[in-house]
Amino acid sequence: LKVITLEGSTDAPAEAKAYAEKITAIPEDQLPRDKSGLPIFDQMLIGVGLDGHVGSLYPDKPEVLEEKELVLPVVKPSSSSITLTLPLIKASKEVVVASAGKSEKYPEGKAVAMKRALQGSETPSSFPASALAEGATWLLDEGAAAQLKL
Repeated sequence: LKVITLEGSTDAPAEAKAYAEKITAIPEDQLPRDKSGLPIFDQMLIGVGLDGHVGSLYPDKPEVLEEKELVLPVVKPSSSSITLTLPLIKASKEVVVASAGKSEKYPEGKAVAMKRALQGSETPSSFPASALAEGATWLLDEGAAAQLKL
């Protein structure tokens, strides 16, 4: 078991750099690489936001289209974070996308988002979750799957 932790600062660019360095420092016999050099994790468990964001990859933001870096800083006025890039996520042996639940604020839960991600005409840029539509296993509760044509 190898656990990679964050440094814990609020400096997203420094955190992203340090996290990427920790990933690339793992020997290839413990974390294999694909032909292009991307690390191949055993599994990625990903959640989806109502706007289709995965990780901190938000619609219509340049981070969604990043193909060279492994980890990116995401700096916003209210908070900062880091995110794995779509190529790194998709290089995993198994990608599992989970979506469930509804609330008073969102009575339909994520049904609309799941339809857009899986059966809409979205692009990864407009709805990042759509980049995982093929090749991932999607775990949805009844509410999240309510608008899908099965």
